[in-house]
Amino acid sequence: MGALYPYSLIPVLSVSTLLFFTAVRRGLRSPGLALYCLAVAVWSATLMMIWVPGWATVGERGAAVGAFVAATYLHAAYDATQQRSYRLVFVAYATAAGLTLAGILQPGVLYGPRAMIRGPLFWPGMVLAIVAATIPLVALAQAYRMTPAPDRAPLRWLFLAGVLAYGGGLANAVLLSGARPSPFPMLCVLASLFLIANVIRALEPPDERRVLERSLLYAAVAAFLSAGFLFGVMELVALSPPVAIGQYRLGAFFLLCMAALAFEPLRQHLQELLTRSFSPDRAPAAALSKALTAQEARADHAERLAAVGALTAAVAHEVRNPLGVMTALVHQLERKGADGDILGALRQQIDRASHFVDDLLAYGRPQPLELRKVDMFTSAQLAATSARQGLGRPSDHIEIEVSSDGPVSVEGDQHQLLQALVALVDNALLAVVDREAGRIEVRISGGERVAIVVDDDGPGVSPSLVDRVFDPFVTGRPRHGPRPGTGLGLSIVRGIVERHYGAIGAARSPLGGARFSVSLPAYRPPVASADVLDAQQ
Repeated sequence: MGALYPYSLIPVLSVSTLLFFTAVRRGLRSPGLALYCLAVAVWSATLMMIWVPGWATVGERGAAVGAFVAATYLHAAYDATQQRSYRLVFVAYATAAGLTLAGILQPGVLYGPRAMIRGPLFWPGMVLAIVAATIPLVALAQAYRMTPAPDRAPLRWLFLAGVLAYGGGLANAVLLSGARPSPFPMLCVLASLFLIANVIRALEPPDERRVLERSLLYAAVAAFLSAGFLFGVMELVALSPPVAIGQYRLGAFFLLCMAALAFEPLRQHLQELLTRSFSPDRAPAAALSKALTAQEARADHAERLAAVGALTAAVAHEVRNPLGVMTALVHQLERKGADGDILGALRQQIDRASHFVDDLLAYGRPQPLELRKVDMFTSAQLAATSARQGLGRPSDHIEIEVSSDGPVSVEGDQHQLLQALVALVDNALLAVVDREAGRIEVRISGGERVAIVVDDDGPGVSPSLVDRVFDPFVTGRPRHGPRPGTGLGLSIVRGIVERHYGAIGAARSPLGGARFSVSLPAYRPPVASADVLDAQQ
């Protein structure tokens, strides 16, 4: 089995290098994960040097670099569990640097010749490694219990990857230092890297995961074909003996395949850089993926809106006629001296139903855009005035501040943008109108994308509604009262914003209440522009 040991290092080196370049290229939120893949790659490379003639001494002195695998795994675990203090990570990196330096400067302290003999610090180092392994695994286990079920998968994969990597790494050190090298421990490390690939995939935005999956598959296929081509060339060269590689055809093919696979993400990155340099009008794969996802979502949304539009037209016709009859009957009852409180309650319910039908029509049958240059500061001031007037209740105790960092304009439909602003300010007014003193801030900032932020100091959006607040028929206001919620107002606002190629989001306001943020392009882009679709994300 010892003869197979060097071959078990090749796929570990290849896959870890592949994942390192993938993580760096994708700019993931976990630098520790990228450093972990790099540490595994460097460690496996030093172990390979032990078996390469002329490099055995270098490999023996550098074998202790495996200590960085434990340190970087702790870093990755802290990133995944969002720890506040990284002091222990710095200690782990310093310890790993000390052990590596000791192995380089004092050969024989950890390993003997060709790393086949245990030095005086070998077993203390193993004990230290076992202790170091428990810290990130315990942190991941604790975070797993407190994480909602849908978000647990990356933590589970990272935990299992750590168990496999630590188990394989420690077993490899014990067997190798006992002059019994075996490929099985490194195969455990290889399995841990496949789990790390799942973690990297989970950190990708949903609309880019398909690109990552296709990229990794493409890398494997390209590596196989490239290695096959080079292998064929070397077979021809081997016809003129003596050529050493001709005696190890299978090993050469395997090595070339793994080498091509490892550097495939780097090749793709260089290809994109060159493509952008010589063809700047060509969008990269990630932007095309986002554009495709956005267009698919728009097509699906348009299809659903068409069905909703037909339904709302029928509902409006069937509901408005009875409402008109009911309004006429209320007038007749009023002339006959009917009870005023009862008639007032009837009018309130009729108005509520009429308002719901109007909102339903606005949601299901959006009007086409009439584009012009719209002054957003003036529109925001008009929206604040209109929302006050439409509130139907005194609002002098509520302060509304509208500010802008200068002249800001948007190419869009003035009426619909005003409608969206009125709805957002009206929503904020309803949140603070019952307070003794309320405050609403509308801030506008310009640039290539115009930002509109509406803050209030009300109760805010319930955490259970933040992710659904723009869905139709979802509302945080009671269904009964002077201004009941229909659950369509914010859905209409989102529709208007998205038809202007913008984005809208809800969050907690620094004032303590709700914050609604709108981002719009200053100029209407081409429909198929991947750059604009990318900017919306």
